[in-house]
Amino acid sequence: MDYEVGRRGYRNLPDVQRELAERLAERARLMRAEACQDDAEGMSVREAVALAAVQLGLRPPPHLTP
Repeated sequence: MDYEVGRRGYRNLPDVQRELAERLAERARLMRAEACQDDAEGMSVREAVALAAVQLGLRPPPHLTP
């Protein structure tokens, strides 16, 4: 699935925000794929994005880790 399809203003985001959006979309995609393997129902896009956002918020930014 192409996550860039339908994004309004995605290309107009500043680089930092675009990078965060890409990381969030990739993490959500991976979580949905994993959930589909483990559970017949899988995980909705909304659930995956919400969980990915929480997980990204709990991790320190890559440039701040030793």
